[in-house]
Amino acid sequence: MSIGRSIRFTVAALTASVLLTVPVQAATAEVEAEVRRTLTVADDRFGGCMVALSVSPSEEGLDCPTSKWVTFSCTGTHTSKSNALRMYDSAQLAFVTGREVRVWVDDTKKHNGHCFVSRIDVMADD
Repeated sequence: MSIGRSIRFTVAALTASVLLTVPVQAATAEVEAEVRRTLTVADDRFGGCMVALSVSPSEEGLDCPTSKWVTFSCTGTHTSKSNALRMYDSAQLAFVTGREVRVWVDDTKKHNGHCFVSRIDVMADD
């Protein structure tokens, strides 16, 4: 084996080992926020229903738009329609009562670029 090949092989092996040891960013983050707006559409855009939060999931390190909108996938793409509608109902409850929510946002599942909420907790009013 020539020295040139040996060097290329060593560089390739080192590059591969570095790539394998880089930590993968979490795809889900917990975000505590207020619900500022709700959105429901008659077609499949945005997963059918969304809310705008007071905090953008992108501020928590997720690959989500900075616009602060998240989807519940009411079309049934990322969860069942009934589960999505229950989560959206919880978000509307928080919106109407002015309570904060804690949402788990997944940036691997999206509608029109907006990240999916897989769980929502409505917080008690202190």
